[in-house]
Amino acid sequence: MKKFFIILIILMVGVSGVFAVVDITTMEDSFSTFSSDVAESLPFASTIGLNWSDAKVRGFPHFGVGLSVGAVMIPEDAFVALADSFNFSLPSAITDSGYGVPFPAYVIDARIGIPFLPIDIGAKLGVLTPEMSASLSSDVAVDYTLVGFDIRTPIIKGNLVLPAISLSAGYNYLSGGVNASVAGVGDLSSIDLNPVLDTVLSYTDPDIRFAWETHTIDFKLQVSKSLLIITPYAGLGYNYGWSKAGGGISSDIAYSKGETEASVRKALEDAGYDVELSNTGFTIFSEAAGGSFRAFGGLSVNLFILKLDLNAMYNISTQSLGASANVRIAF
Repeated sequence: MKKFFIILIILMVGVSGVFAVVDITTMEDSFSTFSSDVAESLPFASTIGLNWSDAKVRGFPHFGVGLSVGAVMIPEDAFVALADSFNFSLPSAITDSGYGVPFPAYVIDARIGIPFLPIDIGAKLGVLTPEMSASLSSDVAVDYTLVGFDIRTPIIKGNLVLPAISLSAGYNYLSGGVNASVAGVGDLSSIDLNPVLDTVLSYTDPDIRFAWETHTIDFKLQVSKSLLIITPYAGLGYNYGWSKAGGGISSDIAYSKGETEASVRKALEDAGYDVELSNTGFTIFSEAAGGSFRAFGGLSVNLFILKLDLNAMYNISTQSLGASANVRIAF
């Protein structure tokens, strides 16, 4: 995870010198394109967690709880297009990886059988606050939330001969942001709000803000077969997300020509801009929706009630990869 935030900081170093001359229209257009480019990737990132090996649906009182950690790769084309729109070059850490930009995630996940019904329910939660992220880097403040749930029902219950097959439907919510304190942004002086307002937002020594949010629905078809202490599994999934991504600055803001925070926010919103504006920051978002198919598979090692899962994912739509690991207690 630390490596990911270092890469983001490197990216923001490349951006910082450009925002000194940017206007509100250019920012909105560029982040609109960026948001569209990542619309198929953010839902993919939200699927980390609840990818347990066993497709067999067990009733009450069967229960499990564990920790999942992983990462998916966001295609670098989205970042390259954003860089091109501002006429700057991305660092080699982004363009030369060959796999994209890693998006890490972790969740606490749990699953329980429901009495009298042939279903089980899973839930997951992962939260990272700026205070928790302080140990990663003194130059980065991070906020991160991933929550979700799913409901599974059996198609084939499985036995000594047949594998277990299940179908699930669920919902995920993913949001996050990075405030990066980057050297060399002292010349970054203002954002011109023309033609919305004849006003300039002025600030000094800002942090760069990068933010995202997505709501997704997710469907999975999974098959597994227990073989002594090993349970291999595979499946197909589809998710559809309503996402937005954006960026801006985090700094004390001054307004020209007597404007106030409230009047500037109202003018931007009336003009159709999706913004977060306060005395300490300005972020502009653009919305996009998109879905993607994925294939996944892996295996677990089962030591009595202790399970260790390894999982790999492939986003068929964006041709990007993901991987995760889970350790849990289940009975």
